[in-house]
Amino acid sequence: MKLKAFLSDLDGTLIDTRERAIHAHASGLHSIGYDVTAEQVQSLYRYSFDTRDLLNRLNIQLSESEFIHYIMGFREFFFSHSELSHIIPGTIEALEKLQPQIEHMRIITSRQDSDQTRQEIRRFGFHKWFEDIFTRGDLAQAEGKDRIPLFPYLPHRRGLIRLAVQDVKTEGDVWVVGDSAGELEAAKSLGCFTIGVLTGFGTNDDLAPFASRIFDSFKEIVQLI
Repeated sequence: MKLKAFLSDLDGTLIDTRERAIHAHASGLHSIGYDVTAEQVQSLYRYSFDTRDLLNRLNIQLSESEFIHYIMGFREFFFSHSELSHIIPGTIEALEKLQPQIEHMRIITSRQDSDQTRQEIRRFGFHKWFEDIFTRGDLAQAEGKDRIPLFPYLPHRRGLIRLAVQDVKTEGDVWVVGDSAGELEAAKSLGCFTIGVLTGFGTNDDLAPFASRIFDSFKEIVQLI
C-alpha cells in the first residue's frame, strides 16, 4: 500500500542555500550602507531565516524603514542568484525511489514569495517529483490575509501542513521531513510521522525531541520505504 502524503521542507532539506543566504544578507546590508562582508556574516550565521537574530549577532540596530530596505535587498539577491544553491547530494536518486511508493508528494516552505519559489522549483527540476508547493504567501492567501509573519514559527508551519494535505483523506498517514526543530515540532503536534535531516539548521540534539527518525541527509529516507 502506498503512503498517502509526503511533505518535504525545501531549504536545508532538498537544496543547500547556505552560501546564497550568506551573500544575500551581506548584499542587503550593503544596500542600506553597512560595510559587512560575506565572511563576517558566515562567521556568525546560523542556518535560519531569523534575520533579527543575525543582526543582533552583528551588533546592528535598524529602524523599521532600514529593516524593510534590508529585507528587500536580501530578497533581490536571494531570488536572482539560485546558482549559488545546489541540490543536496543523493536527493534526486532518493526522490526517484520514493515517488512510486507515495500518492502525494508536496513541498512546504516558510518562504514568503510564492511565484519566485515556484520558478526556482522548476529550475531545479523538483516539479518532476512534487505535485505542488505551499509557501507562507499561499497560506496568507488561503486565510484571506495580506501576510502571515514568520515568527512565531509554529502557527504558520502547522498552517502550511494543514493546507498541503487539505484534499488528502487520511489520518496518521502523513510523513513530514525537515531540517529544523520548529518544522518537526509543528508536524509532530499534528500527529505526523516526522523525519529530521542533518543537512541544514538543526543538530541531532535539536531534532531528537520531535523526530520519529533522524538521517544524515534526504537520500537515506529510502530506508523507510
